[in-house]
This record gives sequence, structure tokens and C-alpha cells, in this order.
Amino acid sequence: MSKTNIDNFIGELESGIFKEKLSHMLSDVALGQVIHSGGNRKGKVNIELTFSQVGDNNQVIIASKLSHTTITKRGMKSEQTTTETPMYVGKGGVLTIDQPKEELTGQFNLTAVSQ
Repeated sequence: MSKTNIDNFIGELESGIFKEKLSHMLSDVALGQVIHSGGNRKGKVNIELTFSQVGDNNQVIIASKLSHTTITKRGMKSEQTTTETPMYVGKGGVLTIDQPKEELTGQFNLTAVSQ
């Protein structure tokens, strides 16, 4: 059974901007922790993905929420961003930005595959 390619998925969220934001947040939090010797204080990066179906078809809207808390010299700073990306759900639940190809008998059936 096919699975979602995670590298492609992350790269396609927000047209690639999600990956750039995540990269920036990871570096910012790590640098803040090292420079300001966090001690008991800890930096944090959160990723939240929320799925909702579009009508009655094989598309979903994925709301991607990124947030971080970074240690500073005198406290902490935080930021949060939320964006939505429409994606197609293909055979076996594979998520892609591009519409799945049709089989010879028409669009495949999105029924659950038993294991």
C-alpha cells in the first residue's frame, strides 16, 4: 500500500513556505537556547495540522499551524502562523498537491484498504 511521501508533503505545504518557516523557527529556538543558556527555561517549536474535507470529493484543506517560543536574554519571545493548503487524497490516503491520475475504469474508489 502506498503512503504519503513526507518530504514531498512538507515541501508542498503552503507552496514550500512551511518548510522555510519551520527551518527558520528551528534555528531561532536552538540559537536562543545556546546563547542565553536556558537552564530550566526551554525553547519550543509546535506543529499542528488540521484536516477538513472539501465538499464531497477527494480533497482536503490542511490548516498548518506553526508556533515557537524562543529564549531571550530577559525572557522569551513567541510567534504563531497559520495557513491553509488544499490537497488531494489519492489511493490509500496518499496526500498530494496534484490531482491523482485516473485509472482505466475511471477515478479510483477511495475505500479503506484492509490489511
